[in-house]
Amino acid sequence: RTIDRSWVVETGVAIGALLGTRRVLGKALLAAVLVGSLLVVLHQGDVIVRGQITGRVVLKMLVTPLIPFGVTLLGAFLNSGTAAGSAALPPGWKAVRRSLIIAALVGGTIIALNQGDVLLAGAVTRWVVVKMALTPCVPFCVSFYGAYVMYRSVAATRQD
Repeated sequence: RTIDRSWVVETGVAIGALLGTRRVLGKALLAAVLVGSLLVVLHQGDVIVRGQITGRVVLKMLVTPLIPFGVTLLGAFLNSGTAAGSAALPPGWKAVRRSLIIAALVGGTIIALNQGDVLLAGAVTRWVVVKMALTPCVPFCVSFYGAYVMYRSVAATRQD
């Protein structure tokens, strides 16, 4: 199977343009700080309060903000001109569908990483169920936010 080089070039240009957009990067960093903090509190808050901080918990706390940062950029990229067509689309049902897919994939991964040991041990409590129910909501919102940020960024560029 051959890869269409023009698609690779267009995608590379779009990613470079996306990463070069200060507005999108700023919003992705904002999502990383705010949503990343929310995820840390949601998944490691009880461990922190009990004072059971281990190297593994610290690693999770440091890596967690990368998830909303990456998902915001992914949502923005999927709504950019190359991924969505010739121009950025207003966030509509396609962006909702993409965000749902991202929420299922990323949310499932976050659940597996943060609650996998509890699930395998069979020690699921109501609090763990609440964490697992809320977890996919975060990547959905952040992905949709990324699509909206890209749309606003393109709209602002066209007005200039």
